[in-house]
Amino acid sequence: MTKILLPFFVVWAVLASFLLLEAQSSSGGKDLESVLDEIERASGNFTSMEAEVTYTRSIVLLDEEDVSYGKVQYKKPKKLRMEFKSPKDEVDIADGECLWIYHPQGKQVEKYRLAKGDTKELDFFQFGYEGSVKTAKENYVIELVSGGGGDMPYILKLTPKEMNPPPQYSEIRLWIEEGPWLPVRMELYESGGEVINRIELRDIKLNKTLKESLFQFTVPEGVEVVEPF
Repeated sequence: MTKILLPFFVVWAVLASFLLLEAQSSSGGKDLESVLDEIERASGNFTSMEAEVTYTRSIVLLDEEDVSYGKVQYKKPKKLRMEFKSPKDEVDIADGECLWIYHPQGKQVEKYRLAKGDTKELDFFQFGYEGSVKTAKENYVIELVSGGGGDMPYILKLTPKEMNPPPQYSEIRLWIEEGPWLPVRMELYESGGEVINRIELRDIKLNKTLKESLFQFTVPEGVEVVEPF
């Protein structure tokens, strides 16, 4: 997930005082503040999640698109396991302190120390699944670009405020279904929108008991450990 997790999430740095929040209403649906309130409540009741995941990385200018299928398991706080099938053949584990990105075919694992602040890998879950709406407001301008209601999802657009270091993504979009009030689809835009990372979840199971062993990684014999940062 070097190209998945590291483009997956953005660190929510602490930023200044003032929130630019643009709320838009839609006929038959909730306004932005109401949607955010529902997300906050859902996040408070959420402890774990398991789902099938489809990850698509699109390079617009080259008209290229790579699609990977797998399974994701997540448990508060900051524990993640993602397994992708062939041809990607990759296992990604966050144990709360480190993120391990394991490539069995290449006999290599990348190790990122989350305790040092390298938490970009977890930003997808920070909003909606684990982090607070308050934190999101501090770091993003949030807009409701498409109202929902019934079977139609709400689509939120998050534009980062000024950050140091600069954020990896110029824009994040979240699809929020009424009822669960948690993201079921995310789009993360890099390079001014020239690269789009799309994550789609299906068959979502919430608050399922997940064994701690799922989020532990033991380096197999003969596998090289690389620490990029």
